[in-house]
Amino acid sequence: MSETIFERISAYLSKKTAVQRLSEDPALVSELLLLVRLVFADGQKNQAEMNALLRIMQHDFDIKPEELPEVADYLKTFSYETTSTQAAALFSEMVPERRQSLVGHLLTIAKADNEIHPAESALIARVVEQLNVTPEELFERRQNSGQVED
Repeated sequence: MSETIFERISAYLSKKTAVQRLSEDPALVSELLLLVRLVFADGQKNQAEMNALLRIMQHDFDIKPEELPEVADYLKTFSYETTSTQAAALFSEMVPERRQSLVGHLLTIAKADNEIHPAESALIARVVEQLNVTPEELFERRQNSGQVED
């Protein structure tokens, strides 16, 4: 049975924008905030790291390229009130897979330019410590995802 025009319009109008999804998901906002801060942790915007962030946003969070300006504005507003420690704290009670995913995303961005800056390393170390994610958990996650060792 084919959809009526009303059903298609209704489905289109009921889709939430990325900013609407962010406003309903503080953990997602916090993760994106940490990822963006990592891109700028070394004091400059590196294109390889930015590309890694954009891939994560599109692939893992379904944020479309045309939504990025609105998402960036939303994150700017949120970032004034939220420290990296506060952002990571939202993850401390989450399931291990979600915490490991956050750390995995941070590592993906940090490694994107083939150089991990001390400020990037420090931010990742603080998040890892706060979330109690062990190297063994990350290794196991990497093995289970089928990623090949670098």
